[in-house]
Amino acid sequence: MRRPVSAEVTDCVPDGEGSRLVSQSLVEHQGRLQAAIAKLRAARPGDVHDARVAARRLRALLTTYRPLFDERKAQRLRRGLRDFASGLSGPRDADVRRDLLLAVAARVLRLAVADTRCLRAALRRDCAESRLAMRELLGKEDWAESAGILGDRRTLAVLRLRPDVELAELLELVDQPWRDAGKRLAASPGSPTELHRLRLILKRCRYALESVSSLQPVRAGRVIDRLQSVQDSLGEYLDAVAARKWLKGNEAMLGRRLVRRLDDELQALEKKLKALTRRRLAGLVPAYVKWGMALRGLRTPEEATRDPA
Repeated sequence: MRRPVSAEVTDCVPDGEGSRLVSQSLVEHQGRLQAAIAKLRAARPGDVHDARVAARRLRALLTTYRPLFDERKAQRLRRGLRDFASGLSGPRDADVRRDLLLAVAARVLRLAVADTRCLRAALRRDCAESRLAMRELLGKEDWAESAGILGDRRTLAVLRLRPDVELAELLELVDQPWRDAGKRLAASPGSPTELHRLRLILKRCRYALESVSSLQPVRAGRVIDRLQSVQDSLGEYLDAVAARKWLKGNEAMLGRRLVRRLDDELQALEKKLKALTRRRLAGLVPAYVKWGMALRGLRTPEEATRDPA
């Protein structure tokens, strides 16, 4: 017997298996966002991170499954989620930068004690300023109202999810971000900007796959694990790039000697992480193809013979 689906996402109980899966995913991630918003006042690093991730996941699903919703309403909700996550980026970025630079500084031989103290003080100030800015944002009436709307289950009702979506149509939409990723991989991305865009697309791939993972959980789990490992090394690489930029922007305060020594260490780390990412990417698409082939019986004849990547 088909499990009931919340009528907060569609006007009626979906009769399509695809609609049911999308509805479940939306309700799940919107619930996570609601819980994360309730904890934001404490401004703990983990709470800020959870809120950003929940908003990104929900926005990614709205993007992947765009044809299934009222476009104008979904676009408005995507924009609200984007602004919400962007407003929380400062504290999270500052925390990551602090941890990375202190770890790098600990590896630099014969670093002067005065230089280490200067770096710690600058990073503490950076974290404090970012948290102050976020608390000011949280105190604004319009931002609080927007967060309240995003965390309200009734917000999903305006999307008007189509109730007749079957699995074949849903899987076609799940494949789309993988095609986008394949095109970017074929272009051999190398710059930080190109790799950042690739990471964003891979996140969409992962979130979309998670929403249908119950169809083939073992194979889906393997692909999701590979995606996670690629995202981790890519994220660490981009964190190193951002840390180098922050160092150069604060050279007058930190001193050229300290910045140069840390920059040398970060460049070596970037090179290592970029090589690790390329190795991890090699097995990603083949794993997804195997997952897609295992679902051939759920696709239309035309889709079953198409390479999902």
